[in-house]
Amino acid sequence: MQKYLKYIIPISIPLIVLLLPLSAFPFEGLTIVQQRVIAIFLLAALCWVFEPIPIYATSVVIIVLELLLVSNKGVYLFRMGEGQPHFGELLNYNEIMATFASPIIMLFLGASSLLWRQPNIVWTST
Repeated sequence: MQKYLKYIIPISIPLIVLLLPLSAFPFEGLTIVQQRVIAIFLLAALCWVFEPIPIYATSVVIIVLELLLVSNKGVYLFRMGEGQPHFGELLNYNEIMATFASPIIMLFLGASSLLWRQPNIVWTST
């Protein structure tokens, strides 16, 4: 059971924070979107501490969760309360992606990941 704690803790604590009512938080005026961001932050911090998945994979999970939970193009289920004062303002998905990387960096990362998958490529100068 102890070896599974590094998987259970990083998932259960942010899930509990995500499912708590807004009145359980000691902050006045907390919105649902802000609550989701707190849960994502806790997931990131706990995944970095316990390392249930590699650290580089944690960063990708955080980007995907932000796009799904707090962006204006996220899953419809998480956008249903939009426009209500306690819901908060959803982020533009372009702004979320721009925060993490420019298109040039994404191009370099994509090219290098393709090269890592092809170990038989030999670079020769002409």
